[in-house]
Amino acid sequence: MREKRWLGLIVVLYLLLGVAYSWVVPLGEAPDEVDHFLYVRTLLEHRAFPVMHPIAADNETMEANQPPLFYLLNATLTAPFPMTASADLPLNACFTFDPHDGGRAHFYLHDAAEARPFAPDYLAFRAARLVSVLLGAVAVLLAYGLGRQLAPDDARVGLLAAGILAFNPQFLFMMASVNNDVLTAVLGAALVYGSIRATANPSPRLFALLGVLVGLGLLTKFALLAFWPLPLLAALWLVFREPYSVNRKLYSVPLNLSLVLVVPLLIAGWWYIRAYLLYGDPLAWDVHLQAKGFAVLRTEPLTLFDLREFVVIHFQSYWAWFGWLKIQAPDWVYGLLAMMVMAAVVGLVLLVRDWRLAISQSPISTLSFSPTAVLFNLLAVAAIYASLLRYILTINWSGYQGRLAYAAAAPIAALLGLGWRRVGKNLLQRDKLVLSKAEAGTKGRRIRSGALALPVVGLLLFAVGSLWQVAGAFPRPALYTPPSDWARVCRETAVRFYVEAIDAPQVILPGETLSLAVSGYGLTAGGAAVQGALLVGDEVAATTAVTPITWPAQTPITFTLPLTAPPDEAPARARLLLYLDGEPVELGWLKIAPREPVTAVPTQPLSANFADEVALLGYDLQEEGGQLRLTTYWQALRTMTVDYTLFVHLLGADGALIAQQDSPPQDGRYPTSIWDVGEVVVDEALFSLPLDADPAQIAVGLYRLASLERLAVSGSGETAVFLPPP
Repeated sequence: MREKRWLGLIVVLYLLLGVAYSWVVPLGEAPDEVDHFLYVRTLLEHRAFPVMHPIAADNETMEANQPPLFYLLNATLTAPFPMTASADLPLNACFTFDPHDGGRAHFYLHDAAEARPFAPDYLAFRAARLVSVLLGAVAVLLAYGLGRQLAPDDARVGLLAAGILAFNPQFLFMMASVNNDVLTAVLGAALVYGSIRATANPSPRLFALLGVLVGLGLLTKFALLAFWPLPLLAALWLVFREPYSVNRKLYSVPLNLSLVLVVPLLIAGWWYIRAYLLYGDPLAWDVHLQAKGFAVLRTEPLTLFDLREFVVIHFQSYWAWFGWLKIQAPDWVYGLLAMMVMAAVVGLVLLVRDWRLAISQSPISTLSFSPTAVLFNLLAVAAIYASLLRYILTINWSGYQGRLAYAAAAPIAALLGLGWRRVGKNLLQRDKLVLSKAEAGTKGRRIRSGALALPVVGLLLFAVGSLWQVAGAFPRPALYTPPSDWARVCRETAVRFYVEAIDAPQVILPGETLSLAVSGYGLTAGGAAVQGALLVGDEVAATTAVTPITWPAQTPITFTLPLTAPPDEAPARARLLLYLDGEPVELGWLKIAPREPVTAVPTQPLSANFADEVALLGYDLQEEGGQLRLTTYWQALRTMTVDYTLFVHLLGADGALIAQQDSPPQDGRYPTSIWDVGEVVVDEALFSLPLDADPAQIAVGLYRLASLERLAVSGSGETAVFLPPP
């Protein structure tokens, strides 16, 4: 009864923490969570499985290649709950994977409706998270079962295994999200547990159940393919144990093997046939890589440096690296975790020594653990890491995440519990903490059990502290500001104020006043003198009054500065700047438009189309006292994203260059990227002609400065318009 009470307490604390994590972490802020939930929504809304396309933008979900069991389960359980808002959340343009960049930890921009727990907008999403939390509780119970198999005579190993898994902060974080790693952890633990049971009781009924588990695993995640050999080994275990026996149970070996081989194919084979028919690949691996693109693909062969990086990232993210690999624990925490794991590994090594001593004695002495259970747990861990190492031969650092090994999370917890039990026993004896025989009663057991429980208690405190850390990284209501249509700036300043976004018009007229709204938050509490400015070229065109502001730590503020463009300012592209205690922060660009549209009235009309982007409508050409003035009239045919350079070349009769002028329109003040469709822009080029110059023609055109590639004149095969000299 005491054992059940402790197990019940572990499960209850896990559930409380899991629900807390599911609420504190904004929706979609676990890796790939949005795409996993979009899979569920696709099933509910279209009553069909999504299809993976090689172009990422064509996919309803980037998880469309995944087997469907987890999503079918979620669709069934969450169907009664409403979902009125889109689950396809907009990206946070300020997000980076650098944990030290100062920006918010959220990968997406969120709506204020998320702050209301029972609002219908995202209720189905929240219900799906609670399904994951409950599945995680099953994994914790299975970890307890694995621990009991490892040490049948010591319930503490089972409790250690359950506690180590339940209070692993990263496990809690992932189990509180919508991700097929959740069901993978459950089925992986169940397969190991069932395989160990089958070695002792090789009944066809149990192997039929194992076949069902394998089939369900194959419908959950490809990683569970690595566990298929475990029940096959269990089916052959009787042959290894009694190779010369005429025990009638040996006759069940072919049947058990058949069940483990055939039942999974009957359950999951259809999915792999579908994938082969759709993609020519039963695992849909190639189309998955095409859709993911170069952002995740390994471009260079795996090196020893990569393996070292894998070990560090994988270990840290197995225990505590939250969000989209954004929120890290302090370095000393990882050091303590490494010490705990290494101590458990030492304990496992000591168990190997115990086993060798036991079999060297005659008669064989009893062991405090089950070698068969240890072997199957170790094989499960080895299988999942062999699969993961194969995976990172193709995938870059994004494939190093610890959650990708959670198929073996319960076996790992069970082995850690067993190793810690063994090394803890050794330390207690060495420090002479074992009580005398007269005292070795209830008090002695409590001391020994309390010492062994230190990892679980430490992890529990760590899980609570991590919950607090994650809540601070995703503060509310700060999470929901500023609006998603504001322009992102994403700049940390010297005064510890993070300028996140601004709202300002993109076009103003001379003499017009704009309202510059700045949204950000203090990384620490503080204040500064702020000032807005408008720069044209290198000259200040306008400034605001210097305004003092203050801010609390980690709380968003928005302030507004009125900024008036000079009434006599010529049309131009202007830089918008914010000064905080004199430190300039680039906010972007805006267009000072002409007061009245320009009308093209050239003396020499033309109709030259440059790549359907710009048209040359005509020109004026005058010679004045040894100077040549060329005025050209241009019109934007469509919106341009490139700042083209305009060139005017004076050429001699032999085509040799006499003089040239290359610059963006109006000496860079009015680049092509700010032209409106249909807008007419006038540009002027002035040449001082050498005394012996005799230009035969003038070449006019546009080119990309970065590549020097000229825009072609449509229908002519030329890259310039050739004008006659005056």
